[in-house]
Amino acid sequence: MNTMNWGRFFIGGLIASVIAFLSDGMLHEMIVGPDWKAVYSNLGATPPAEHATSMAYFAVFELGRGFVSMIIYVLMRHCWKPGPQTAVVSALVAWIAFSLTGPVQFIPLGFYSNALWAKVGAFQLITTIIALLAGAALYKDPAVGSSPQRV
Repeated sequence: MNTMNWGRFFIGGLIASVIAFLSDGMLHEMIVGPDWKAVYSNLGATPPAEHATSMAYFAVFELGRGFVSMIIYVLMRHCWKPGPQTAVVSALVAWIAFSLTGPVQFIPLGFYSNALWAKVGAFQLITTIIALLAGAALYKDPAVGSSPQRV
């Protein structure tokens, strides 16, 4: 098995994470905002106050999502051929873990509604694929025999 191209992995993971972060921000602020208000209302809770540090928590989640998606892609390249098809399959695996099965555990607790889960899941299916296609497009395995020259 070839070694990993850490520089390209890092850049691809960062690109995927930024796309996921920006698209999720748009999703939760502009598209499913009313769904979140309904969840808080059903719980009898007030929505949390926005703080500057709140974005850090979301950024950590999206960094994890972007980099885990990239590592899945890099590992799958050795079993399947590199390219967009492998990136899409890798994105589906990450989407199942992060967006489909993760939030479903909160539905019976009242922290998530079925409608919210379906909307977020559908949106994140598309954005996870786009994010990973962008990150994976930058990844190339290191050139064979490309070790630094010593003088």
